[in-house]
Amino acid sequence: MNPVTETFPTIPIERAGGLTPEVFQQRYLTGIGKPVIVTDALTSWKALSHWSFDLLKERYGTEGVAPRLPSDSNYLKLMTLGNYLHYLDDPTLPSPGLWVDAETFHPLPAPTETPAAPLYLGWNVFARHPELLEDVKLSPAFVEDLLPLLPAGLRKALDEETRFFAAGVMIGPKNAQLGIHHDLMDTHAYLAQIIGRKRCVLFSPEDSGALYNGKVNVDGPDFETFPLLRNATAYECILAPGELLFIPHHWWHHVVSLEKTITVNYNFFNRVNFSGYMTRFMRNLPTILEAVEGSPGSRAAMGIPWTCRGFDFPGSGSV
Repeated sequence: MNPVTETFPTIPIERAGGLTPEVFQQRYLTGIGKPVIVTDALTSWKALSHWSFDLLKERYGTEGVAPRLPSDSNYLKLMTLGNYLHYLDDPTLPSPGLWVDAETFHPLPAPTETPAAPLYLGWNVFARHPELLEDVKLSPAFVEDLLPLLPAGLRKALDEETRFFAAGVMIGPKNAQLGIHHDLMDTHAYLAQIIGRKRCVLFSPEDSGALYNGKVNVDGPDFETFPLLRNATAYECILAPGELLFIPHHWWHHVVSLEKTITVNYNFFNRVNFSGYMTRFMRNLPTILEAVEGSPGSRAAMGIPWTCRGFDFPGSGSV
């Protein structure tokens, strides 16, 4: 595997602390924005001292999860969190669980070839276990965040019933990775590192054409097939526990775990990307409404009277 520093021009992602929203806006959100590692954003987070793999296994080990192979694969594996946490110690060993299609959840035969990277878990844990919110402070103090201004019922519905949830926990073994992508709904994002280190490689929106819509392999670029890739510049860092990487909207990112890791991710919008977020929201409104309609809990949280049309018979009057 060729390191990015041998194949791309590289700019180290700067580190900064003591940032006010006004200073942050000026330095990192003007124009196309600029990534930054905020070194003091997690000082009040209890998760840094409280969370461990053993704690998660003890509390939530029997819960079902669905880790997946790298983002260019359609494979998920249904298993318990306890079994997945055991898998982290040696991903080369067989692990219990059921392979399923990531879109349909229909069973699949096991992959015939050894996967390029191990299973990686994106866990929508805060909707299921809100007690863990006591250990973090999701809305950042250093930058404007308008997401909390959405009605609580709508945020609950998005988190619990759709794939647009704003916050979660990512867990993976050494070499687990998320292939190059940018995030849903035109959002800004951050990665808050709790345990372990990650190598993060970012590319500006201005390099989108050179990235061929995310089809390239950042760790082993093929310049013959993708010649424009030579024009891309990588912004790179090693993200350590206690640090937060801010990723402006539209920025591409590729993330690889250097050891077992636990990371909190958060997606949000503010005045900079409000228009883009709302445009994406409206485009996905049918999917969102379908999910809310199918969940009495979400309907109740939003103050929508719950009905069951399956018992309505035209012209039947009372039953």
